[in-house]
Amino acid sequence: MANSITAAPAVLAQGVISSLANKLPVLSGISTVFSARPGTSGMSIQVPLIGTSTATTFGAGGYLTQDDATVTSSTVSLSHYKVSSRFTPSNLKEYGAQFFVNNFVNTASIALSQKVMDVINAQVTNANYSTSSTTGANLSYSELIAAQKTLDDAKAPQPRYAVLNSGYIADLRADTTIVGNNVLGAQIIRDGDLGTIAGARIYQFANLAANSESLAGWVAGPDAIAFASALPETDIPGWEVANATDANTGLSVQVIMGQEQSGYMNVTATLLFGAAVGRASSLVRLKTA
Repeated sequence: MANSITAAPAVLAQGVISSLANKLPVLSGISTVFSARPGTSGMSIQVPLIGTSTATTFGAGGYLTQDDATVTSSTVSLSHYKVSSRFTPSNLKEYGAQFFVNNFVNTASIALSQKVMDVINAQVTNANYSTSSTTGANLSYSELIAAQKTLDDAKAPQPRYAVLNSGYIADLRADTTIVGNNVLGAQIIRDGDLGTIAGARIYQFANLAANSESLAGWVAGPDAIAFASALPETDIPGWEVANATDANTGLSVQVIMGQEQSGYMNVTATLLFGAAVGRASSLVRLKTA
């Protein structure tokens, strides 16, 4: 029975990354670089940010005159995070290997996804993004439109997204302007998924931190926040290591398995990632006060 779990780090890694990617759809809305090369905590990755530009009249300078979108980048410093589970051979015998596999995949994906959201959330402060809208205790469709207008004026690129706390999500689900729509309202009533509202894909951060600034969410373009990840360098003699990569995003996770000197079995999922401020004018903070 013990061999059945120590022989399956690749299966565990695939299970964790599949569940983790499903919990982090917000990554599809921000600027990202997912590196497959090994790295360590403190490693830096440059994340390109592509902005907007204006067409000009063709003149004497010909094609050598640069009019393309301004390409800048943000430096993201990576940190190493992990989730570990320990159990005895007798535990494994009593409950069965599949119980521990299912439990670990669920536990690890929830913990790692929350850490990713926490790190992204921590970037959204007044010091980093000075533009804000005091939307109060409740959020309305019209206030989303106003935030989008602010981003339009700042020439923030598309597609855009909104990250909201649970209270603001509930407000939009009850907004009669939205749920009164024959098509969109029926979908929201049926499954609760807000989808795209006022041109922004809506994502929920259930544990969104106010950052001591009454933050309840934000609306942004894809260049507002930079995110990067890499694979951790791991070499523990006698332990097995497996990596798995999500095909849609490129995000990778590593699972390490082995037996400690104490006799305990140890299964650990690790993620090496970081986030940084991108283009400050491409994000509007939504505040309750």
